[in-house]
Amino acid sequence: MILAYICVLSLPFNSTVMNIEYIQGCSLFNGISQSIVEEILYESEIKIYQPGEVLNHKGDIPSALFIIESGTASIFNEDVLLAELPPLSMMGESVIADGHAVATIIAKTTLTVVEIKKDKFFALANKYPALVFNVFNTTFSRLRSSNDSALIEARNRERKLEQEVQERTKELNETLDELTKTNYELNETKTNLIQTQKFRDQFMANMSHEIRTPMNAIVGLTNLLTKSPLNAQQAKYLEVIKKSGENLLVIINDILDLSKIEAGKMELEQRPFPLRSTLENVRLILNIRAEEKGVFLNEIIDSKLPDYVVGDETRFTQVITNLVGNAIKFTEKGGVTLKAEVLNIDTVNARIKFSVIDTGIGIPQDKLAKIFESFSQASDDTTRKFGGTGLGLTISKQLVELHHSSLEVTSVPDVGSTFYFTVDFKIAEAPVVKEQASEANGVDVTNKRILLVEDNMFNQMVAVDSIKEIFPTIEIDVADHGAKAIAMVKENAYSMVFMDVQLPDMDGFQITREIRKLGFDQLRICAMTASVLKEQVDACFDAGMDDYMMKPFTPELLKEKLIINLSA
Repeated sequence: MILAYICVLSLPFNSTVMNIEYIQGCSLFNGISQSIVEEILYESEIKIYQPGEVLNHKGDIPSALFIIESGTASIFNEDVLLAELPPLSMMGESVIADGHAVATIIAKTTLTVVEIKKDKFFALANKYPALVFNVFNTTFSRLRSSNDSALIEARNRERKLEQEVQERTKELNETLDELTKTNYELNETKTNLIQTQKFRDQFMANMSHEIRTPMNAIVGLTNLLTKSPLNAQQAKYLEVIKKSGENLLVIINDILDLSKIEAGKMELEQRPFPLRSTLENVRLILNIRAEEKGVFLNEIIDSKLPDYVVGDETRFTQVITNLVGNAIKFTEKGGVTLKAEVLNIDTVNARIKFSVIDTGIGIPQDKLAKIFESFSQASDDTTRKFGGTGLGLTISKQLVELHHSSLEVTSVPDVGSTFYFTVDFKIAEAPVVKEQASEANGVDVTNKRILLVEDNMFNQMVAVDSIKEIFPTIEIDVADHGAKAIAMVKENAYSMVFMDVQLPDMDGFQITREIRKLGFDQLRICAMTASVLKEQVDACFDAGMDDYMMKPFTPELLKEKLIINLSA
C-alpha cells in the first residue's frame, strides 16, 4: 500500500464555521444538549487531512478520539479494506483505555476531523457520564456488526470452495484424461478449505480476546458501581450498560459455540450429573422471565426419571434453556410447558423424550425448515419484534445431534409450537459430595498476598476492587508486564498469581514457564484471560498454570477461584 504523507492543518474550534446542530448528530452526543456539545467542541481541535494522509497506524495508541465532520475515512488491516466511514462517524475509541488500534485509519477524501484528546475526554466524562455510555453503545454496535459480517463472509467462502470441490469431483468422473489436472486442482481447493478453516479459527480467537478484554472492564466496573450510592439517572445508565453487556456476551458465546461445532472441535463431557435438579433449575431461573411477561411456566416430570445420568450437564442445560427461553420469548398469552417422559428404562440405560410446548405465535409450515438455519428466524417481522441473532436454534439443533439425536418441531400459527428430542442416557449413582469451604470467611488470608499480572489499566482496577470486595484485608500487587512480574515473584512470597495471557513483552505462557524454571513449583497460578477457545485453555495448563478463569468474570466465579487457590 502506497500512502501519501501530507502536512495536517490544525485549527481551533470556531462555532461560526462549524454547524453545531449538524455535528450533534454524531452518536457520541446522543441525548446531550447543544450547549454541552458546544462546551465539548471548545475543548477540541479541528484538523484537516488530505487524501492518503494517515490519522492512526495499526498497533499505535490513537492520539485522540476522532469525529468526522466532513469527508470519508478508510479503515485498513494490512492491505485489506475493512470499512469506509462517512461524516459523523466516531473513530479511535481505544485511546480511552490506552489500547492499541487493530487497524489503520486513512483519509480517503479531504477530511475535516474534530479531535478530542484523552485527558480532555476524561475531564468531560466526569461532568457528563452519558459520554462514556455513548462510546460503549457505539462500540457494542460496531463490534456486533463486524462479528456478523466477518462470520457470514467466512461461511460464504466455505460454501463457494465446497461447491468448487463438488464441481471438480464431477469433472474427474467425466474424463479420465484430465485426472492428473483435476486431482491437482482438487488438492488445491482442499488446501484452500483448510486455510479458510484456520482463518476462521484465528479470527474467532482474536475477536474473542479483542471483545472480551474491554467487556471485562465494562462488566466488572458496572458490577462494582451497582454496589455504590447512585442517583436515579446513574442507576438507569448502569442498568442499560449492564443489559447491553449481557446481550453482547450472549452473541459472542453463540458465535464461538457455532464455530466450534461446525469445526468439529466440540466434544461432550461424560460425567454424572443430576438430571432432575438440572431441569428444575432451568424452570426456576426462567420462571422469573415468564412471570414478567405474565405467562405460566409448567414442568411435567416423569416419576420414573432417574435422578442422575451420565452426560454433559453444561451442553444439555444450554439446549433446554435455549428452547424454554425461546418459547417464553415468542409466547404472549397462555404459557410454556417443559416435559420429560421416560420411553424406556432398565437398570443401566434410560431413553428419555424432552419436549418444550408453548401457546405462542407458532410457525408457518413453509418456514419450519428455515428456523434451524444460522442467522434465520421465521420472518423479518419476528426479528424486528422479538430480536435475537437467529443462532440459538441452530446451536441447539447441532448440540442435540452431538447427543446422537435430532431436534424436531411441530407448529400451528397462532396456536403454538412443540420442540422435542430423545436422548439415550446411561443411569448413574449420585456422587459422594466432599465437604469444602464455601464461604470467603472459611479461608484464612492472614499474611497471604496476591500478584495480579495485567497490563490493561481498567482491568487492573476491576480485578483489585473485586478481590477487595471479597477479602478486604488481603495484599494485592500489580505487574503490567512480564519482566516486572518475574522480578516481583523473586522478591515477594505470594500465595497465588492471577495471570493475563496477552501482555506487551512476554505472554502469560512464557512468564509462567520462567516462574516454574526458577523453582516456584508450589505457587498457584490462575489464568485470567479473555481467550476462551479450548486450544487456548489447554495451552494455559500446558504452560504450567494450575487454574483458569474467563473474562469477563462474575463476582461469584472470582470468589470460587480465590477460595480454591488460597486453600490449596
